[in-house]
Amino acid sequence: MGERTTAPADPTTEAVATAGLFSLFTAVIAVAVCLASLGASDLGMATVSGVVAGLSFVTSIICFGVQARERAVQPEAAPAPAQLVPSAA
Repeated sequence: MGERTTAPADPTTEAVATAGLFSLFTAVIAVAVCLASLGASDLGMATVSGVVAGLSFVTSIICFGVQARERAVQPEAAPAPAQLVPSAA
């Protein structure tokens, strides 16, 4: 119970992961628009939203890959001063 999860040492890693997550949400919404446009026989909108979905998905995969590599390279960080327990003197 006393174990804590370590905070990320580099906020850039979290920013890249967040960008990947938003990109993945964009891809899901674009796929829904693409399918709705195909159902309405609007091929122009279906094509555009399909391309946006594909690019967003690829971008999210790249972001998650970069985040995974950065996490693997990060050394173990020393505990933050707020996490240190003062010694009894």
